Amino acid sequence: MRVLILRPAELLEDTLATFRKAGVEAYGCPFVSLYYEEFEVPDHDYAIVTSQNSAREIVKRKIRLNRIIAIGKKTAEILKNAGYEVLVPRRFESSAIVEEFKDLLKGKKVVAIRSDQGGDELRKISEFADYSEIFAYRIVKLDGEEQKKEIEKVKAGFYDAIVFSSRMIAESFLEKCDEECVKRLRNMILIAIGTPTAEFLKKKGLLPVTPDEFTFDGVLGLIKALEGAGSLH
Repeated sequence: MRVLILRPAELLEDTLATFRKAGVEAYGCPFVSLYYEEFEVPDHDYAIVTSQNSAREIVKRKIRLNRIIAIGKKTAEILKNAGYEVLVPRRFESSAIVEEFKDLLKGKKVVAIRSDQGGDELRKISEFADYSEIFAYRIVKLDGEEQKKEIEKVKAGFYDAIVFSSRMIAESFLEKCDEECVKRLRNMILIAIGTPTAEFLKKKGLLPVTPDEFTFDGVLGLIKALEGAGSLH
């Protein structure tokens, strides 16, 4: 069973190593690249850190933050290991912060440290708090030989499953995927991490599945469950 994991290059090797150690024949390709920005964090009561990428930059630059809400276990782990105190929503996506922490954030100064391509979910905080956001990094779609090669492998039936780790990555992949490619995707297991990623794929006429937990550990558990059920060969 062959799985293609789509992640930025700097995060890919660790993920592939984890999957291979678990017995999954995993391959990877970056369909986006990350470019980090210089940024300053304004006065705030709470800082929302949306990804491992932002967390690493915060730690690297030794940025002082007040109370932190982090999306995802890995994001929280990076910050906690550096001595920051962190709250984590039960569901690892932006909409969960709005739902779970509304009372806590109401009337407070809240800053989100995120990418330039994040969705609109967090901006709903502006309805009940003084909300602002800063971009720690930009996400740029890739369209080179490496990406074309992977599309051809998909069309040739090399993979059994594809893991889309973000909406932007799904967009980048689908932009390069012709009708033959899309037809192949309809006969594969498509795993989407997060609701926005899944919704984007559904709008393109595809039927993704999502793990119970929006992490790569959750994806690995889902793959093992699908293997056990005979959905992957």
